Amino acid sequence: MATADAVELCAVQRPASRRFYVHVGSLGFLVAAQPSIYAEVAHALALSGASRALDQAVQDLTMLAPGDLDPSLAKAAGLLHDEAADALRLAFQCIVQLVPPRFGATALLLGPTEQLTAWCYEDGYLTYATDEDAAAIMYAETGSLRRLRSEIRRSPGFDPALEMISGQSLFLYDQREGTGAGTALFYKRQAARLLRSYNRASLPLQPSDPRLAGRVEPIVAATARTFEGEPVIASCLSRGRLMVATLLRSLPPVGGASVN
Repeated sequence: MATADAVELCAVQRPASRRFYVHVGSLGFLVAAQPSIYAEVAHALALSGASRALDQAVQDLTMLAPGDLDPSLAKAAGLLHDEAADALRLAFQCIVQLVPPRFGATALLLGPTEQLTAWCYEDGYLTYATDEDAAAIMYAETGSLRRLRSEIRRSPGFDPALEMISGQSLFLYDQREGTGAGTALFYKRQAARLLRSYNRASLPLQPSDPRLAGRVEPIVAATARTFEGEPVIASCLSRGRLMVATLLRSLPPVGGASVN
């Protein structure tokens, strides 16, 4: 887990309101190198997917059938959102990222005092915002995220409040090494060593999160229905499993994992 020492070592100054977009393949390389973090990351992604499904159900009912919206469902959406935000925070504060353009430095993916307000999945990227202002920008963005990534690579100062993370650039936090200037080489070498022994059989084959139903079912009423008439719980669980499946599909092939 992150410590105060990590904050002191971190050489990166970040804006308070920021967005970071993580290509799911980067998480795939992370869990291939260090499978011990898989369950925590998968649970966070499952809850975030379930939360987005519940948010969408509430939004659809609010716009299309406001008379059918049970106020308790909107309250449930807030509760599940908080559960997902906490799970993402716990997972991301254990993850270290390379910090371009200073490739010799690393930083925690999410700082110890940061919170996540909103998230989405688009074009292969898991997108996150740390406050309402950043969330408004994130949801208003249009166009290809791949083109946006190319623009940022060409012009690093294009949007200082946005980080786009791709490739083999995420690592499990090491308390002895910490983060900051000069730490990137340690993490890259460690990942290269670990990936040499990567075995796909050490990770699940099916997209399941044993804790997901236990989190969703006490919050969402069993009788709640989406605008289309589907049970809301089923929609939440399906979206959660889809996020875990996306993570599993992003795992590198055995023998094809390497760190550049």
